[in-house]
Amino acid sequence: MKSRVEQLDGLRGIFSVLVIAHHHNAFKSSIFYDNFFVINSSLFVDFFFVLSGFVIAINYNDRIHTSSDFLQFLKKRFIRLYPLLFFTEIIFLISNLLGDHSSLKNVSTSSYSYYFRTVVDTITFMGSTPVFGGWIGLNYPAWSISAEMISYIIFGLVVLLVPRYKYPAFALLILLSVIFIFGYGDYMLAYDYGFIRGLLCFCVGIFTFQIHSRKQYHLSWAEIPFLVLLVTMMYFTHHWELNLWRLVFPVIFSAGIIIFANSLGPVTRMLSSRPFQYLGKISYSIYLNHAIVLILINILLFRYLKLPTSETMIFLSLITSIALTIFYSNFTYELIEKKFGNYLRKRWN
Repeated sequence: MKSRVEQLDGLRGIFSVLVIAHHHNAFKSSIFYDNFFVINSSLFVDFFFVLSGFVIAINYNDRIHTSSDFLQFLKKRFIRLYPLLFFTEIIFLISNLLGDHSSLKNVSTSSYSYYFRTVVDTITFMGSTPVFGGWIGLNYPAWSISAEMISYIIFGLVVLLVPRYKYPAFALLILLSVIFIFGYGDYMLAYDYGFIRGLLCFCVGIFTFQIHSRKQYHLSWAEIPFLVLLVTMMYFTHHWELNLWRLVFPVIFSAGIIIFANSLGPVTRMLSSRPFQYLGKISYSIYLNHAIVLILINILLFRYLKLPTSETMIFLSLITSIALTIFYSNFTYELIEKKFGNYLRKRWN
């Protein structure tokens, strides 16, 4: 079985761009934000978690037998995530410190202790836990990277310690996560207990791999019905404020992964094309870079240039932010993710 499914990378690239639209929320009454699809595009983070569990299961389901294997697995995951996480957090910190002395900043100056706590929260992978507090981080999308790393650790421990019972263990983790979410009364966990949401989706991704690996499916016919189902559920959960019903989305994304991994239809061919593959390749950079770009573009357009906050200008801000994020992410992918990641691999090996 291939270690990667190209069309799923393309889908991840599209969803990373849609997350930019979700976070372009400075003007909440704009038609480019105030609609059920964009407001709920934060749910695509769950697709990233499910896909991550799927890909990790493909590559490591039967490869962690000793403590040395476990540490090697974590080292590879750390090298994959940490360089860009650290870089983007430092960029955010510098920008905030400079902004504190700028006349363009329209909020009170934050204390140095706040900066210290939030930076430590992020760079120790604790941003999705209440260990250092449940506040929003400087680079606010980074909470999900914490949830991702915690999921890696738990996955590795389960496969190492209870290999014969790993699937019952993963099923138990799903059940406990669902129970916690029902008890907490909120599915959209992020800065306090986001690791629960991430672990739930990650484990669903592991079972997605199991279903996918059992037989060859032919699901080209299901591409459009899946997209219709996804958008329909986004509408219904938004329209009727069905918060806990969002628990269905990990299952929907699981179905989507199986469909597109076993399809040769027009959507799959589009996702496998070079532009969408490129977006998928740099999607991690897109995800961690977009917040700073959104903030800086809005400051430039609406505070410095004092452009009117018309729908046209808001749309210009969104399109410019997406384009600049993709452009900038090409450099961070090449220089931080690849080059610095390769440097760490050579040093540690």
